[in-house]
Amino acid sequence: MESRFSLARSAAIRFLDGLRDEDVAAVYRFDSKVERVQQFSGGRDLAPMVYTIRAKGMTTLNDAVVEASNVLATRTEARKAIIILSDGMDTSSKASASKAVESALTIGASIYAVDMSAIETPGVANRQSAASLKGFAEKTGGRFVATPGGPALRDAFTGIAEELGQQYTISFRPENQTRDGKWRTLEVKVNREDAAVRTRKGYRLGKN
Repeated sequence: MESRFSLARSAAIRFLDGLRDEDVAAVYRFDSKVERVQQFSGGRDLAPMVYTIRAKGMTTLNDAVVEASNVLATRTEARKAIIILSDGMDTSSKASASKAVESALTIGASIYAVDMSAIETPGVANRQSAASLKGFAEKTGGRFVATPGGPALRDAFTGIAEELGQQYTISFRPENQTRDGKWRTLEVKVNREDAAVRTRKGYRLGKN
């Protein structure tokens, strides 16, 4: 587990280094509870407390996404993203995975999920946990990364930072303005064969 944390910290540093000057980021832990260990800042160094984090055998992944979404809802930045570094396991959350996704979608945040499950057990995949992380990413227009760790993990975070700095915002007004709370599917297509599109898969208009 310690090797996993060391790799996670190294990847987080690489991610922070890749952010733009105007970007800010906060760091959370989620074991038996969700706790912010680094306030939103434009700084590119991890707080000393991050280096003392140890695993406690419990995870509250879904609650962490909900908490991050609630905090991001109060921020004024136009672009919002949640970066998850996890094996996808959730043992103690009060919120469901669906609630977590809904929270991110409500504030327009994309989830980038990096699966670390293969770092300690190479060649063995926890399909259910990976599917949970992949669902977070695909439903919110983010990105899922499966990595064995090492340079591949650090490169994944570098790529995420670069992608966040090169996003486009597209808006539209739906013809159906009925606030029925139903899920409405979205699909964005481009006419370039060499371009890949990642967007949120839909939205809801909350009930009156």
